[in-house]
Amino acid sequence: MKDAKRPGPDAHPFGASDIEPVPATRRERFRFWFSNVFWYHYKWRLIIGAAVLATVGFFVRDMLVQTTPDFQFVVASDSFVSNDSISELTGIASDVFSGFGSGASADCLGHGLHTSVEGQFGMAALTRLATLIVDDSISFYIFDAYLLEAFFDEPSVFYDLEGLGFNVVPGKPWLADVSGSPLLDRIGLSGVTSYAVIQRPHNEQTVSRAPDPRYLAFLEAIFNTP
Repeated sequence: MKDAKRPGPDAHPFGASDIEPVPATRRERFRFWFSNVFWYHYKWRLIIGAAVLATVGFFVRDMLVQTTPDFQFVVASDSFVSNDSISELTGIASDVFSGFGSGASADCLGHGLHTSVEGQFGMAALTRLATLIVDDSISFYIFDAYLLEAFFDEPSVFYDLEGLGFNVVPGKPWLADVSGSPLLDRIGLSGVTSYAVIQRPHNEQTVSRAPDPRYLAFLEAIFNTP
């Protein structure tokens, strides 16, 4: 009876007859380690980590490229006003602001607030209005008469529009009376006593005697657009 063939020194400990040879070059050894060790054990961690990094990178990029619009304004009314309803007004603002300087297209944004005094949505809109008023990047406001006392009845905060030739409320030179404007009627302020004001910068050192001429041109457009 023949003796069983003893395994040689290169035999696999579990009886495998063929063993993948260890790569000779550094590049081959790296490929071997990456495929048989790293990728085998850490594949899903790597994929999930890459997905998380891509998501975070997307949000960081979105924050970095986001810019402040060239002009923002607010329309606040007890009547229903939405951002969609003021699209025509936003388009006119873009045309006005694009007509100054280089003539490049201006990025304008209108905030529509339905400030109904009833319900939690109305309270949220009033809170939002209070937040926008303290935002120094927003100076132009159109609003219902009932909001005057609460938010817009402080002369020193707003520019004198009477001295600039606009129709104002008697005794309130900062308060332009835009009631009955066909343009405002179309966005939902039909039959509503409404006003417009231009707020001064909060930093007193930057206060000028007249507002940005583009703001005045926009106010004129509200009066004159049929």
